[in-house]
Parts: sequence; structure tokens; C-alpha cells
Amino acid sequence: MKKIVITLLAILLTNTIYSQTKIDLNKVLWQKVKSCYSNFQDLNKEEKKNLDIIDDAKNGYLEICGTYPTCGCYCSAIVAAYKDSNKNYTFLQTNEETCNWTKSVSSNQEISSILPDNFGFNSFSSAQIIPFLKSPAFYLNFTIPREGTDTKVTPELIPFGLNVDKKSAWVFNYDQNNANPKSISTIKEIVNSIKNDETLDHLILGTLDSIDVHDLKIIKTSITNKSFSNTKELSSTLEELKNVYQSYLSIKHSYIILGWDKEKAAFYIKEKGDKPKTITFKNFLLHANYWEPIC
Repeated sequence: MKKIVITLLAILLTNTIYSQTKIDLNKVLWQKVKSCYSNFQDLNKEEKKNLDIIDDAKNGYLEICGTYPTCGCYCSAIVAAYKDSNKNYTFLQTNEETCNWTKSVSSNQEISSILPDNFGFNSFSSAQIIPFLKSPAFYLNFTIPREGTDTKVTPELIPFGLNVDKKSAWVFNYDQNNANPKSISTIKEIVNSIKNDETLDHLILGTLDSIDVHDLKIIKTSITNKSFSNTKELSSTLEELKNVYQSYLSIKHSYIILGWDKEKAAFYIKEKGDKPKTITFKNFLLHANYWEPIC
């Protein structure tokens, strides 16, 4: 009888601990998405219609995203718990705020300690591009899975004009409040209007006499009305963007899948994607994202 009672107590204690673990995990995950969710807490039902919540906290995943009334700003916060062999959790989280031009990935651990050795842009490209870039060009975007632990990482261009003060080709986060932002979206307008693809090279080289009359008129009109004071400043900016373009062409893997090692409580490289499709410099500029002040 005594043995049965002890067994029942052990089972009850185990279940209590397990339940408490679930409750704690739920609280931790919700605390981590508070930065985004707080934008919606005081809104009425109608104002919350653009809020999406995927609450799978019991399995270690929580996602908050939506657009809230202030200027139609969008935010998202996604967090997942990766369990190790000792049943401890490593949290990985991504955040985005469009009105602040913010993107970030973070962890409760030192992020470099849970990634493969020397993981960074060099994992996607072997080119030595850092000396040619005045500001980081890429953000490593983590796609956190709802099911399983395989995590996709993609090198994503930082919006043009958002100059992060760091001597590196890439970053884990960017934010207009920690950068020197400048609107250079005039470039997209120029590129979309010019007829001759060689015009861009002539601009970079400073050989303006070789530019078609139609294209030169567009350039001078844009400079007069927009954000560049003269063709020299425009040429210098285009040269920087050409270096970013060359670094983009050096990418050998469009993505990397990271697997989770429970024993080491760290990620390892599980799969590498194919090389991105090659595009022209003109199309590169046309399809890029440009920083602009919001609200």
C-alpha cells in the first residue's frame, strides 16, 4: 500500500512539474512578443481586425503580427523555444516594425554561441566584399518554424539609404534610429525612366558626354527636384550600389537551412540552397527596397 501511495505521489508530482513548465513557457513566450502586441492591447474589436495571432505556445511557438491605426504601421514578433537534451529552452525571436524600418533576430543566448562556427555572410559567399562596402548591405533573415526546428536563413538586402554604422557586410538587425538614413529613391525613378542601360555605367564613370540626350534630361531634372545636389553625388551613390550589386552576384546559396542539435543546444548547417538568379544592375535597382521616412 505504501509503495502504491509513493508511486501515485511521484506521478502527481511529475504531472504538476510538467504543467508548471507549460505555464511558464506560455508566460515567457507572451512576454517576448509584448513589444508588438502592446500596440493592439488598448484597441477596440474593429481596430483589432488586422491583428493575427498564432498561439501554439504549448508546443513552443507564438506569432503576433498586424497593422495598427498609427499611420497603418505593421509589426510582427515571432518566437520559438528550442529544447535541448536537458529539457532547457533556447529562445529564438524575430521582430519587425515597418514604421521604424526595424528588423532583428535575437536569442536568450549569445546568438553567435548557438550558430555554426563563423556563421555569417561568408556562409553564403566566399567573396571578400567587406573592403568595398561603406555600410553593411545584408540582413540575415531567420524564418522561425511553427513545426519542427529546421530554421531557414536568407541574406536579405538592407533598404537602400539606410546606412548602418558598422564595418561588416551583414548584420543581425537594423533600425533607422541606429542608422544614418537618407532617401535615395530618386534613383529608382531615374532608372525606371531612362532608355539606355549604358547610362548607369556612364554616370558611375562620370562620362556624362556619352549619355543619350533623353536620359541626360531625365537625370538633370531629377537632380534639380529631388535628393541629389549634383551628378557627382548621384554618381558616387550609384558606385556604392554597384558594389552592393557585385556582392549580391557573389552569393552562392540563396538560403541555408539550420538544423537543431539537442545535445549541443546549437544549430548546424543542414542544407544549402541554390545560387540566386542573376539579374542586371538595372533590374537590381528597380526591385530593391528604398528607405523613406514614414509618418
